Amino acid sequence: MTGLNMDSRHAPRHRSGVLARLDRLAGGLAATLKALSVAFLASYFVLVLLQVFFRYVINESLFWAEELVRGLMVWGVMISSALVAGSRGHIRVEVLELMLPPLGRRVVVWITDALCIAFSVLLLWAAIELMDRSWFQRSPLLEIPKWSVYMALAVGAGCEALMVLLTWNRPLAAEQTVDPTL
Repeated sequence: MTGLNMDSRHAPRHRSGVLARLDRLAGGLAATLKALSVAFLASYFVLVLLQVFFRYVINESLFWAEELVRGLMVWGVMISSALVAGSRGHIRVEVLELMLPPLGRRVVVWITDALCIAFSVLLLWAAIELMDRSWFQRSPLLEIPKWSVYMALAVGAGCEALMVLLTWNRPLAAEQTVDPTL
């Protein structure tokens, strides 16, 4: 049982071990992305409340808060898009999937996953180009490098492609429960 001469009864155990590790990796990545997403949401929520308080109660302005909130929102959206892709929650038309048998549904999902990965890789490449072009630019108020905001596009696209790859061959929600009203 060395090299390629493994008998077939050990192959499923090895395969399930690999899938279990991939599931743990996907779960860990999803938990990290959720924590980051919540942190970004909480921080720009607090910043907006502070802006309102300072403007209408203290009659002062937090001139820097709006720019920071915009940057945090970009990061939050891009991180959250990876979570949505990992759970196959992006907007899609399910009519074709529902009319097909399970194998046809699986093929449609494989194609959409492949297109999602291709789009994410294209977005990653474009984001790296954008970061390169804006390397020496600074934001007007906070004076932070603009590439640090544009890096959210690259990180989000990379995480989205990784989440789709890690959840590639998992059971579909449509196979488990199909809403009869659709």
